[in-house]
Amino acid sequence: MAVGGTSAVSTPCVKECVIGADGLCRGCSRSLQEIVDWARMAEPARRAVMAALPTRRQTKVAVAR
Repeated sequence: MAVGGTSAVSTPCVKECVIGADGLCRGCSRSLQEIVDWARMAEPARRAVMAALPTRRQTKVAVAR
C-alpha cells in the first residue's frame, strides 16, 4: 500500500509488448517512453497514464476498423 492509504497502481502490462506504427504498445497502449519510465513514475503520474489508456484503446480499435 502506498503512503497515505491509497493502493499503488500496478502495471497495465499484459506481456504483449510490440510497439505499433502509432507509437503505442499493442498490449497495454502505453508509449515506449511511458513503459521505460514506469518504474520511476510517481503514483499520480501512473494514475494519469492509467486513466488515459481506455481512450487510447478505443481510438486504436476505431482506427483498425
